[in-house]
Amino acid sequence: QDTGTDIDRYASKPVTLGRLCSSDPLLWWGAWTTEVLPRTGIAGGVIGFILVNTTMPQVVKTSDGKMPPLTRPMWLNMCVRITPIAGGLKTAQYAVMREMKLSLDQVCHPGLSTMLSFGVVGTLFQSVIYNTLISEMYKVYTGQVKAKPSFGELLCGVRPGVVWCFGRECFSMGGGLYLGPFVKQRIAASLSDGNGGHTIAGQQIPEGVLRFGSGFLSGACTALGTQWMHNVSLMAGRLAAHGQVEGAPYYTAAAYSTAYKELGLSLFWLNYPQRMCLIAGAVALLNMVDIFHRPELRML
Repeated sequence: QDTGTDIDRYASKPVTLGRLCSSDPLLWWGAWTTEVLPRTGIAGGVIGFILVNTTMPQVVKTSDGKMPPLTRPMWLNMCVRITPIAGGLKTAQYAVMREMKLSLDQVCHPGLSTMLSFGVVGTLFQSVIYNTLISEMYKVYTGQVKAKPSFGELLCGVRPGVVWCFGRECFSMGGGLYLGPFVKQRIAASLSDGNGGHTIAGQQIPEGVLRFGSGFLSGACTALGTQWMHNVSLMAGRLAAHGQVEGAPYYTAAAYSTAYKELGLSLFWLNYPQRMCLIAGAVALLNMVDIFHRPELRML
């Protein structure tokens, strides 16, 4: 016969959760919404806001003079229109990407799963975000108001520059996030005080700062290596916004040839400072908030 102590001990025994299909749905969703969703939400909201504010000047620079310099009213107008969409899409992107990465971890190397998940999922979401932003900016400047796009139209928005977008997402965000822990390990070793801590000029360095700094450094490097892909992707969005027939609907070769013709070798570094802030900041933030927390909580 169970005593009160035995019953209390049994009731307080932690419930092991794993995949959704093999766990109690209520407990699983409860754990996911309290321990995973806030992390993806914080990352998505912050990065979505940064993305909008760093991309608008880049769109102007690659417009070949078709857009005048951004004014403060125009900047505020675009932020109000696009930031909620970008933040929501980035949150969904990180949630889906997390699921794909954790599932692929079961069958391939973690580095490959990280880059593939960012490449595949990031291509879909980033293409929609960038092309929506470019389209909205041209609508505001031309004064043309169009009806709200359907789901099919949003999917069509993925096509311009999809090849370049995949490479950009795979190697910039995916590569940066994969390299972050290795950079952190090197930095931690060089700053070790011999007692398990890390110091600079006698000042203790918190773990969060170390993770953020290593992520920022790795993201800055991968952003530079993929800057040309990013500029070609922006060019594809511009060609699509203008309805150019040649190269449509993907503009793979057309976007590269037009970008190189207009920008020359600056194609490889133009817009880097703005995008470096986005990519390095995003990798640093993802390293710090750890969207892969509780890896056993996956749907598949």
